[in-house]
Amino acid sequence: MTLKAILFDFDDTLGNRDAYAYDCYRAIIEANTDIQDPLYLEAIVQNCMVWDQHGDVNKQYIKEMLQSTYGISLPYEDFNTYWDSVLWQYCVPYQDSEQTLEELSRRYTLGIITNGPSDGQRKKLERSGLGRFFTEDRITVSGDYPFKKPDPRLFQEGCRKLGVRPEEAVYVGDLFYRDVLGSANAGMTPVWIWYNGDRKHHFDCITISKISELTNYF
Repeated sequence: MTLKAILFDFDDTLGNRDAYAYDCYRAIIEANTDIQDPLYLEAIVQNCMVWDQHGDVNKQYIKEMLQSTYGISLPYEDFNTYWDSVLWQYCVPYQDSEQTLEELSRRYTLGIITNGPSDGQRKKLERSGLGRFFTEDRITVSGDYPFKKPDPRLFQEGCRKLGVRPEEAVYVGDLFYRDVLGSANAGMTPVWIWYNGDRKHHFDCITISKISELTNYF
């Protein structure tokens, strides 16, 4: 089957989520405390990053942990809603994302399939400078549907919008459960990107440690 399209997750795949989540947590802590000790402040922010689990956690948990561990009371009734409304402002891409997309766009149709709020994920794309590679008809966000990754229907919808069959498409993402499992079950070819170095696994799929390595395969 001829490969026609490459579709991507956004956070921790094209966007450097560790960088912008860190900056967002730091800004929130600084805005809601008067902590002057830089070491103590850094410890709090680093704990937030641990609790955050690469974004795969309900943000109310972060709010509760800040209260129970440090006595920091955040004034947001629903921290999930607040987080989604501000995170995009700090969004930055990985250094090699733009160049990689530029090269791949000459040979394939590119698309986005991402979990998250409809408006927030689109704002991240624009803020990162990568929006020019993805017209609206190439963007699939779970916030627009009653299901999310790893549900195969979201991946199939992304392929439908690009006018390709799942077996004609590759999907690149960082979370094995949501991205690799979901895209494989939808009939796509999964690529697992893991920026934190090699991780042992026994599933036969392309595994890369940075987005630019995609051009070695496609």
